[in-house]
Amino acid sequence: MDLDQSQYLLLSELKQLKLRIESEPAEVLAVAENALVQAKQSQFHDGIIQALIIMSRCAWCEMDYRRGLKYIKEAYQYQNSLDTDEFLPEILHVHALQFWGQAKYYTAQQFWINALEQSALVDEIEVLIESLIGLGNIWRITKQYDQACSTHQLAAKVAHNMDIPWLEGKARILWAWDLYLLEQYVDMLTVLDGADEALIGHHDKTWQAEVWDFRGLALLGLERIEDAQQATQKAHKLAVAHNLSWMKAHSYISRARIELLRKNLAQAAQLLISAEETARSFDNGELLSQICYQQSLVAEESGDDKTAFEAFKKYRKYSLQMLHEQTMRLGSDKARTSKRQLDQRAIKLLNRIRNQHDFHTEKHLSNVVPENYWWEQMVLHKVDLMNSTFSVISIHHSNPLFLDACTELVHSLCGSKDLLSRLSANYLGLLVNEHGEAAKHMFDVLEKMIEIYPWERKKLHGALPDTTLHTIVSFPFTLEQLEDMGWEE
Repeated sequence: MDLDQSQYLLLSELKQLKLRIESEPAEVLAVAENALVQAKQSQFHDGIIQALIIMSRCAWCEMDYRRGLKYIKEAYQYQNSLDTDEFLPEILHVHALQFWGQAKYYTAQQFWINALEQSALVDEIEVLIESLIGLGNIWRITKQYDQACSTHQLAAKVAHNMDIPWLEGKARILWAWDLYLLEQYVDMLTVLDGADEALIGHHDKTWQAEVWDFRGLALLGLERIEDAQQATQKAHKLAVAHNLSWMKAHSYISRARIELLRKNLAQAAQLLISAEETARSFDNGELLSQICYQQSLVAEESGDDKTAFEAFKKYRKYSLQMLHEQTMRLGSDKARTSKRQLDQRAIKLLNRIRNQHDFHTEKHLSNVVPENYWWEQMVLHKVDLMNSTFSVISIHHSNPLFLDACTELVHSLCGSKDLLSRLSANYLGLLVNEHGEAAKHMFDVLEKMIEIYPWERKKLHGALPDTTLHTIVSFPFTLEQLEDMGWEE
């Protein structure tokens, strides 16, 4: 498309405005409204759509979801008049954000699935990652924690592979939240360390505060109360200094949990009152339900059964309110069926994206085999011990991204009969056609390669993967036994 000078200048101005949406939404909205008038006067549809998208995002930041929806619906109408779908992924994503803000989770999920499909079609990676994050949030809020966890983990992986560190950091923070709800506190700390690394130099204080707050919750889960207090205090200071409403409310909840553990019940109750006052101005029920649940625990511990009962009733009210929209739209049986169909459609999409970012046997790693096949072959060699010439090398790391890199590294050493497989997120197994001194030599070479590999080029820092050489006899029969061996070591 040939642009005249005024159109070119307008697009440049809109591009600059986009960078300021989150930090100055009110100011950006006013400038974008003027840009919209200008674009409409010259019937410049690209400019109209981009101005409306910016205006809708500003309204979302201001929590004015009705207004935001009005702008993005208008952008969608203009998009339908174009010959391309260039802006469609972002338009669908911003629709989902507005419905999420209104606690209309069923509708938000539909829009995020559509945004995911469209962004995959036109290779709009940032919208694809944001849509994965959105879908993960839907699953978290509807208490499908395992699905939320794997979706946010996938979002972090795609962002890492595509070298978009700010989105990797955002996805990791939400992944840590899922892990907290699954009570996996050690993994949570590892994921948050990765978020810290990804967000180095990023200006968003909300994310810094969230990392400290969730770190505090992980430490609390591990009963490291003093460390937890230090982390939550850092989060609270950042929230107050930068007037981060959501973060202030959440850090009040975290501090109240610490005081409850210390049996400082009056202090815990006061902190929860502050959390409720802060959350009332913006929350859709997710935080308020947590606050009321904690209030009921504190009152129960204090022996105040009446207050405990009233707080629990409020907790139930907010919890039910969060799922109200989808049961209002449809009869409850139909709602469950539709939700299940939506989930299935989303999971198929996620599997397709996951496959694109995992290693493919049919592409260039010809010795990589499915884990089931790998275990079958390993057991056959165990059984045929007299004739077997095989050994096993296992490689372990708590960060799956290290093992992605190791897969290519190990594959470069494979002979025609060697079999390599990803046994789990944290284990890689090499069934190598060597034994005795030859196997030991191969193992030493691999250890040296891991030691000198330039991990920092993959933006991977910290401890290197652990490698272990096993005879075919000593290697266990199952993944569970292998993991138990790892703990013993």
